[in-house]
Amino acid sequence: MSVCKTLRVEVLLLAALGSFVSGCKPVAAPPMPPLPVNTQVIEVRPFPQTVEVTAQVEGTREVEVRARVTGILLAQSYQEGAAVKAGDLLFKIDPAPYEVASSLAKAQLSQEQAKFEQFEAESVRQDKLLGQRATSPKEAADAKAVAMAARFARDVAAAKVRGAELDLSYCEVRAPIAGYTGRLARSEGSLVSPGADGLLTTVVQREQVWARCGVSEQDFARLFQGDAAQATRAKVEVLDTAGKPLPIAGKINFVSAQVEARLGTIQMRAEFPNAGNQLLPGQFVRLRLEGKPLEGAVTVPTSSLLQSAQGRFVYILGEGNVATMRPVQIEVIIGPLAVVSGGLKSGDRVILDNLVKIRPGALLAPRAPAAK
Repeated sequence: MSVCKTLRVEVLLLAALGSFVSGCKPVAAPPMPPLPVNTQVIEVRPFPQTVEVTAQVEGTREVEVRARVTGILLAQSYQEGAAVKAGDLLFKIDPAPYEVASSLAKAQLSQEQAKFEQFEAESVRQDKLLGQRATSPKEAADAKAVAMAARFARDVAAAKVRGAELDLSYCEVRAPIAGYTGRLARSEGSLVSPGADGLLTTVVQREQVWARCGVSEQDFARLFQGDAAQATRAKVEVLDTAGKPLPIAGKINFVSAQVEARLGTIQMRAEFPNAGNQLLPGQFVRLRLEGKPLEGAVTVPTSSLLQSAQGRFVYILGEGNVATMRPVQIEVIIGPLAVVSGGLKSGDRVILDNLVKIRPGALLAPRAPAAK
């Protein structure tokens, strides 16, 4: 092939390539579709204020059953953990020494009573003789003094009898209140005595229980405005392990007048009916206290809050379904909700999801609210 023919072929190829390139124009990218989002319409309404605290349950009456005399513990007459009535026999301490002491005291009383009757009769006789001038005033006075001393000796002997009988009665240890017994502290055959080693068991009432808790100074001021009288009117609930309230309603029956310096809390006590024994003394539970509601509060989910260098903000659905940043001021965050003190008004639509993908001015497609 000649050089001229080769050049003509190259020229034709280049012309064809140029026409192909000139026919390919850049295609514009399609616009991004609106981002679907869920929204919440802001409403101004009262907002209940609550706080959850840990509390320990205790019986309204927890009585220690103790030995009141020294002796050998002969018998245990109850089942540990069983319900007992007031006056039921729980233990028996060897009564033999106290029976002897009681018999001796009664014998001494009889002896002193006989002496008193003898000296009293002599005093009466001396008074008659004195009236007849058959005895001297001194003899009559002496007889009266001896009779009076005999009366006092008889009274002392009578008191000793009562003391001996009381000690004998303490040999039978009975339940001071109705309730549920605790574990056995001293076994049969042990030598027991009053004092530090005299604890035998405990009896606890569970039909009505208390729950003691502490509320921080900040929460106390927020819920009750620092007013103890208002705190006693608070609604109290016990929460189960899933955070659901149990079907028992309580009330506050004690609010401390001072702050616990070591913990920085105000100590409170709630009272609950416990007929079904759902709460056991010594158990730790979660309490929810509800204070005075905030009037005219604006709330948003905490998940809708975002942070920038200027502070916290939310995205709201603006005109034309466009995302708009709205700075907000937060008064308090309670669980999943934040109480907003400024930045939002009734009717604003706060965006709840797809917050990572949203940019100011982005076109949005609000979803219809779910049917209730």
